[in-house]
Amino acid sequence: MHQEFIQFQRSVGECFLLIIPNDPLVEMQQAIRNSMLVELATKLMISGLISPEDLLEMVEPVIEDIDGYIKEVEENLIEIYLD
Repeated sequence: MHQEFIQFQRSVGECFLLIIPNDPLVEMQQAIRNSMLVELATKLMISGLISPEDLLEMVEPVIEDIDGYIKEVEENLIEIYLD
């Protein structure tokens, strides 16, 4: 049962991850930092420490196309039957 919950958390968490582009070093480092912020915000939300709205407020400054990101997250959640 505990393993199923952990897998569930991973599945939900993966829906929120950013794809890191293969750009020059400086841009790659920034993309990694941005990805780490999104990962932290996702973990906080999944743990119940922040709301989905708080997550969006945290990640909006580092995501260029927040509407596209929201759409992608929604599609990912639908794929794992959490629509």
